[in-house]
Parts: sequence; C-alpha cells; structure tokens
Amino acid sequence: MDKIPECLIHPVSIKLLRQGHPWITADTFSSRFPRQSEFVIATDERKRPMALLMHDPYHKNIKARVWSTKLPFDREAQHFTVSIQARLDLAFEKRIQAKELRERENYYLAFGEADQLPGLFILRLRDRILIQFYTSLWVRYKSIIVTTIQEVFPEIKDENFWFQLRGETKELQKLPQNALDQNRRDEFHLEEFGVQYLIRLGSTYDQGLYTDMSSVRHALGKLVTPGMKVLNLYSYTGAFSLWALKQGAGRVVSVDLSPKYIEWLQNNLALNPVLDHTRHEAIVKSTDQALADLRGQKEIFDLIICDPPSSSSDGSKRTSAIKAYRELLIKMDPLLVKGAKCVLFLNTHQVTQEKFDKTLKEYLTELKLDYKLSTRLQLGEDCPTLKGFPEGNYLKGVVLEKQ
Repeated sequence: MDKIPECLIHPVSIKLLRQGHPWITADTFSSRFPRQSEFVIATDERKRPMALLMHDPYHKNIKARVWSTKLPFDREAQHFTVSIQARLDLAFEKRIQAKELRERENYYLAFGEADQLPGLFILRLRDRILIQFYTSLWVRYKSIIVTTIQEVFPEIKDENFWFQLRGETKELQKLPQNALDQNRRDEFHLEEFGVQYLIRLGSTYDQGLYTDMSSVRHALGKLVTPGMKVLNLYSYTGAFSLWALKQGAGRVVSVDLSPKYIEWLQNNLALNPVLDHTRHEAIVKSTDQALADLRGQKEIFDLIICDPPSSSSDGSKRTSAIKAYRELLIKMDPLLVKGAKCVLFLNTHQVTQEKFDKTLKEYLTELKLDYKLSTRLQLGEDCPTLKGFPEGNYLKGVVLEKQ
C-alpha cells in the first residue's frame, strides 16, 4: 500500500473530531486532500495524526468520514477489509440479540456511523437485503459486504441483494438496483407488528415503508384505544394508519397530496383483510385543504399524527417543517377534543430536540393554545445514535396533549 497522505484539517473540524464527530465537510482544507487517495490521515495544527479518514472527493458536502482513531493508521488501513467484516459481524449480532426486532421483518442490520460503518446502511426486508451507500467508496467493497452477510444469513439468495446510492448530490440519488439485473423490479410484502405492507424495489427511490420509524410506530400503539378517531396527515403509504386500525381505532382518516401514495395505501389495506376497511377514509388533498374541509364538516379526532416533509414548496416559496408547524397547530386545534393528543414529527438533523420543543412551546404560547408536552419520540433499537453526531439523530417527535 502506498503511503497514506497526511493532511491538516480545518480548526473547526479538529474541534468536532475531538468531540466524536465522524465527518469532515467541504472547506478550503478538505479541498486540498489528494483526489485519488482512498484514505487520508487527518492532522491537527501541530501536525499530530488524529484519525484515519475514508476519502470521498465526489460527495458534494461530506468529503471524508472517520474510519479509525486508533494508531498506527497505516496498519488500520492495511486491515481495512478485515475490519469491515468484524464491524459488520458485530452489528449483525446486536440485531440478532435484540428481542424487539422479532416482531417485524424489516429492520436495519447496520446503521452507518453509529455502527462504525460510516455511510453504510443495510436494511433487511423479509428475505431481501437493501444495501445503501451514502459514499461511493463502499461500491468497491460490495462483494465483501455481501459475503459477510451471507455467512451470517445463508438463507439470503444472491438475487435478493439490492444496492442503492443515496445522498445529497444527484449522483447519490438513484433507484435501488438488483445485484444481478439492473432492470429488475421487485414487489413483495412483509410483516411489521402483525400488519402486512407492500414493498417495491427498483421502481421508486423509497421502498414504501420507513423502517427507521418502526420503533416509533410500536411505541405509539399505546396511544390508540378501541373506538378512537385518528387523523394521519402526510400519510405516505399509510403505515401509521394501518397500525392504528390494528390497535382497534374506530375511524382512521389518511391525508396525502400524492394519488400514487394513497393508491399504495389502499394496496396495503388489501393485504390486511382482518382490518376493518370501512373504518378507513383516504383523502387525496393538501394537508391545508383537508384540515379546512374536516373543520367545515365539524370532524373531531382523539389523535392526530403529523409527519410533514422536512421542507416543502408551493411553487413560489419553500417552507421548512418547523416553520410550517405554527400554521398547522392553528388548523389542527379545532379538530381535537380536550384530552386528545397530537404527535408531531421532525425529520432533520438541523434542528435539535431541544430547539424543536422550545419552538413548539413558543408557538403554543403565541397562539394561546393550551397543550402539555407529554412524551418525546426518537430513533431506537436498530437505529442507534452516536454521541457528538447530531446528523445521525435526525428523527425527533413529541406528543402534545390538549388541556
């Protein structure tokens, strides 16, 4: 192996790396990293080696990810493939031992930086495996990853491996591709907490079920009691709606602007004949219009679930979810009876849980709405978080109870 270049990193990066942050972002320092080097050794202002970095010159924002802070770094680089296997084995063993994951056929086998596998996410979807690369460097090690998975899970066939480049740049926003046939499309269903869901691989950027929300769905089950009326805003393919029906909700209303996702939701319902479909209503409208219509119809709900996109556009301006919540709270409040709850989610690392809580409280005070923040929700079980890495702790939620 050629000598690994040592490169000074930005003073802010030095500080963050010492605090446990695993990324080196684009700046004047990282722009000088040798473009062809797979690894770079980060040094501080006194030229002391700090970390072995996986270099990614092609990513728009994240130029390198910490692989190791253990000296000597040349030895860590030489043993890179062995370390990949060891870290994968450790991540898999954690999931195998987790009792909470036995009630669902979808879970993360590896969750990136929190499993010391920076930029590598591995999803098990029944008997399929979806491997997501957030840095193109991992593409070179596909065979090692697949072999390690099959050593632990020999029941996974070659044709059931799927790969996807994900990220912020156009090059890293691609449809999942099958390992054997890039033109293949795959539709199947899997079970999560006794509910069946339709999954589509190779035909859409997202497969139809957000696995990182699975533990949250399970936690919210205790909020749904028999006969309750539930409103699911930005419903996507209806996971929260079906889960509410499974818990015995008397009426569930799902709202989404996309006819495609509402049709997908209806397909999910068809997979679950034990659920009472007459208790469900799907509305293809914007959330604002649906809330106005439901208010005009004097509809009342016991629980509202609201999971807006982190940012959205009406064609003339783009609005972040946290800012949109001010108007959403005004429009949701008339639909909630005293003692009712609303579950509000935010999917962005740019706003901390503390800021989310504080902002919502400020909105409630300003709008003279009387709610109590009763519960906080976050990633769990197969989606661990890493101290000093807020970007990995992107999902946060709160439960507000109307007083």
